[in-house]
This record gives sequence, structure tokens and C-alpha cells, in this order.
Amino acid sequence: MARIEYWLQIENHAWDVSPNGIHRATGENFTRGANGLFSPLPQDALILRRYTANWAAPLDAVLNAWDLNEPNPAQTFGTIPGATIEAKVGDEIIVHFRNSDMRAGVPDVERIHSLHARGIQHANVYDGTYPFSTSDAAQSNKRGDMLAPGETFDYRYSVLHASNAGVWLYHDASLAQQKSIALGAFGAIVVRGGGEMKPTLPNAPLRSATDTPTHFANVPPPPASGDHLFVFHELAGAGECLNGRQHLGNTPTIVARSNTRVKFRVVNFTPRPQPFHLHGHRWRFGDDWVDTISIPAGAGVTFELLEGTSENGGGNGEWLIASGTDTTRGSLVVTDGGALNLAMGFSA
Repeated sequence: MARIEYWLQIENHAWDVSPNGIHRATGENFTRGANGLFSPLPQDALILRRYTANWAAPLDAVLNAWDLNEPNPAQTFGTIPGATIEAKVGDEIIVHFRNSDMRAGVPDVERIHSLHARGIQHANVYDGTYPFSTSDAAQSNKRGDMLAPGETFDYRYSVLHASNAGVWLYHDASLAQQKSIALGAFGAIVVRGGGEMKPTLPNAPLRSATDTPTHFANVPPPPASGDHLFVFHELAGAGECLNGRQHLGNTPTIVARSNTRVKFRVVNFTPRPQPFHLHGHRWRFGDDWVDTISIPAGAGVTFELLEGTSENGGGNGEWLIASGTDTTRGSLVVTDGGALNLAMGFSA
């Protein structure tokens, strides 16, 4: 059993839901505002950002290493969803959490935060759900469900059973949790079961300095096994988003290769059921073959397919990932790597 430690901090930053400034389906090009953003939220987002030990320095990582559209998290000051917590069955997880919500003009109660983890085991003292968490004698009787700015708390979790494997949510569960979640205060937990390996990272950057959102000079060859995270959610002032972004060309465009395994971990954090439909593909889900999954509100699913085969479909080209709204469509590009040109939609 391994002990894994995460140092997370909740921070407030501006957030752009269309960071590439395009809508590929309509051919629209957005105008950059005076603040340098194309489609900013009307207020600061709340971002759960990973750090090195003792919050010494940011330790930013992308949500999906093979996503052509995901911005550099060092430039966006983290990701929405927040930093992914990863473990394997048998591990113990310690999350050192610090509240650094520095928003001005916000009621004090809305700057109090916590962390609540779903799907994995923990004692009540680490549940983080207001007003049910008891005080922790080992942490100066602090309560993990109400941390004011500047305060810290250590949450301890365990993933000792095969039932812990899968993709789960973690999020703020303090008194103002709904407002905080609507500003981005949530993330994903990925627990791998026996035999599941971490995904292979690119051996070179996906994009070069001269690339555009539709033209890529030299994409590295995709791996033999990919592992990709999709979280559907809502952001206040923007509406429904996919991984903190909206509109094709900003939402995830995942790169894979024929005859390789592609794993999707999909979470629905909207208040309604969410369809996930991958064009041109089908996969086994339970006892059925499907090309669409309806994911209940708050739930997550994991499935895998062998890309470009007679059984699962697909193959070279770009395939639409459709969902409940136009704003949250993404795509899967099947390629051997190298130069890549993506189609832009109609423009008058």
C-alpha cells in the first residue's frame, strides 16, 4: 500500500471558457477583450490547484495530456475541473488543503471552503460536508467543513477495496457550496484497479509555437493506450461546459491512433442526465452494445474501446463527441501523428 500526498489550494482567478477564440462548428472567430480573454466569466473562478509540498510552488498538470485544445495550466493558473487526484486500489491518500480565496467584495461566508470526496473511504472527520463534520483533535480541533481564508486542513482517504476503482468527484461542500461549485470548486478522483496503468504521456509537445487551433505542424504519435477525462458541468455566467470550456475548438479534441486502446472517464456534474455519444463507434457497456451512454446527474462512468476495429468502429479521421448541448461538443482525432489539419465550419 502506498501513501500518496497532494497539496491543494483553492484560488480565485479569471477564467476564459473559449481560450482558443473560435467556434469550429459555425466558423466564428471571437474577439479578444481588453483583459486578453475571449469569453471570460463575469467573476473570478475558484480553482483547486495542485502544489509541491508545503505549497512551495505550483505543480500544474493538464487534465488530458493528449488534448489538442487544453491551455497550458501554468498560464491559466490551474484547471477546471481542479487538479485530478489519482491513486490505485490499496493506496492511502492525504490531501493537504489550504484556502486562498482572496476575492474582494464577496460575503465572508462565500469565502469559507472545504473538500468532500465521493466514492472513496474516509472517517466522518474528513467528510468535509457542512454542518456534519466533527472537529479533529489531531488538527487543533479544526473542522474540515468550514475553513476560512488562510486556514489549512488535512483530509485522509483510503481506497482499499475494488469498489473504489473508477472515476469520482470531489468538491467544496461548505455552507456556500452551490455557489462555489458553480465557479469551479470541484475536481475528479481517478482510482485505478489491479492491472490498470497510468496513461503514456507525449514525448514531445502536441503544439508548436506556430500552430493554430486548426493546424498542427507535428503531432507526436499517439500512445498504445490512452486515458481521457471528460467532466460536464455548469459555470456561473456561462452555462454548460466541458472541462471548463465551451464550443468546438476549445473543448477537448483528443488524439488517438488506430488499433490502440482508448479509455474514457466521463463525469456528469450538471443537475440533469447527460448523454455521451461518440460518432462512428460502439462499445460494450454491461450486457449491451451501445454508442451512447446516458449519465445520471452526479455520476461517472468508465469504458474502453479498441480504436479502428471492426468490433468498436472508428478509424482515421475526426469523430464528433456529442452531448446534451452545442456548447459541450468535443471530438476524437484518430491519426498516426505528424501534420494535422482540422476542418473549420461555415463562415459567411
